[in-house]
Amino acid sequence: MDYFFYGTLCDPDVHRLILGYQPGPRQIRHASLAGFRRKTARNRSYPLLIPAPAGRVQGLLFTPRQREDAERLAAYEGPEYVTRRLPVRLRGAKGCRMARVFLPAPGMLPAGPADWQLDSWRRRHKTSFLLSLTRQGPMPCANR
Repeated sequence: MDYFFYGTLCDPDVHRLILGYQPGPRQIRHASLAGFRRKTARNRSYPLLIPAPAGRVQGLLFTPRQREDAERLAAYEGPEYVTRRLPVRLRGAKGCRMARVFLPAPGMLPAGPADWQLDSWRRRHKTSFLLSLTRQGPMPCANR
């Protein structure tokens, strides 16, 4: 099952650290998700999605290479997020594909007032975010 990335995982350095490899061009493609808006999680630097009937969020569609990819993504997102299968549109495609999307778990992660933007996050938070990920060590997978 594919995954839709809409936040920090859209950054190649982040998804390389989380997955343990750099996905190839057939694994990661530009896509969008209708019916949502991207907001900054309250008191955090990362985003979450909130329902917005007229909204559309740009992101990436990721096709896992191995079973461990899903385990690493789930460990990275943690208990604050749950996955839901939603229709995602690849750039230039007419139809939609179903993909897993990490949404905030009920009652776990409130939205802050600001919209979340990848470029702004990169300028303000990426360096410290990557440092904290590096200090945590590799994401768990089934082979450990």
